[in-house]
Amino acid sequence: MKWKGIYKWLLWSVLLINFTARSQEFNARVTVDASSLATPNLPVFKTLEKSLADFINKKHWTDKNFRPEERIECDFRIVITQYQDKHFTAQLNVTAYRPVYHTTYRTITLNLVDKHFAFNYQPYQPLEFNDFNIEDNLTATIAYYLYMIIGYDFDSFKIAGGKPYFEKARKIADMAASNNLGGWTSSARNFSRQEWVNQVLDPQNTQFHNAFYTYHRTGLDLMADDPLKGKSNIIHSIQQLNRLDKTRANLLLRLFFDAKSDEIMQLFSGGPVPPNQKFLYDLLMELAPYYKNKWDKIH
Repeated sequence: MKWKGIYKWLLWSVLLINFTARSQEFNARVTVDASSLATPNLPVFKTLEKSLADFINKKHWTDKNFRPEERIECDFRIVITQYQDKHFTAQLNVTAYRPVYHTTYRTITLNLVDKHFAFNYQPYQPLEFNDFNIEDNLTATIAYYLYMIIGYDFDSFKIAGGKPYFEKARKIADMAASNNLGGWTSSARNFSRQEWVNQVLDPQNTQFHNAFYTYHRTGLDLMADDPLKGKSNIIHSIQQLNRLDKTRANLLLRLFFDAKSDEIMQLFSGGPVPPNQKFLYDLLMELAPYYKNKWDKIH
């Protein structure tokens, strides 16, 4: 009986460990770049790097179970521009990826630069996050981006599948803004965390979620088996984006093409040509004229 009890305890422990490992959502790489400072090799930068990687990868952000191969790949690159005592001023680069079915290819779902990231951090301080009490700009900002990444990832597999996570991100943004934490709102800036998530959840922008799903699930995911149909559906997704109010969805559109411009150029500069590709160049020029040099390479 004694050994049977020990065996059951060991089996339960293994199952519990496996369940815990399965349920974590991210495989994130964190880089802290202080190369522009006079003292770029201070231990605090490496400590911050490791603490953030643990904070992202070891915490549970959803109630879903993720197998190790299902974890969302993402990169957080923090470029330190000023550091004094415990106060950091930085630029945050965020990139997230999604696998494409039946290929080894990863598509970029988000690729953005947040130029206004200021926070306090002391070596070895525990990084904690509380949904109901946002006081720490470091963990609040990182948690906001993680929920946005999850939202975009889930949207790519199911129409509006990311809505619960976008709502969590908006809650963080609203609380951070009300606490006057830096970098959340400013009409003078080209990018606002609060404005971005508000546009994502704007009922007038629901077409964006349809387009995002179409682009990935019925577009990219078909490319290996039926490239002509996959391309045609991707063009259809861009037509869906064109139905958005360009003013009301300006951040959504800009961030979409910041992530996808290279991919769209590569997809449509060779290979089979679907009938609706004749509309593509004009659509892209209307939606993202700032990438004209890339659209000019599309046949």
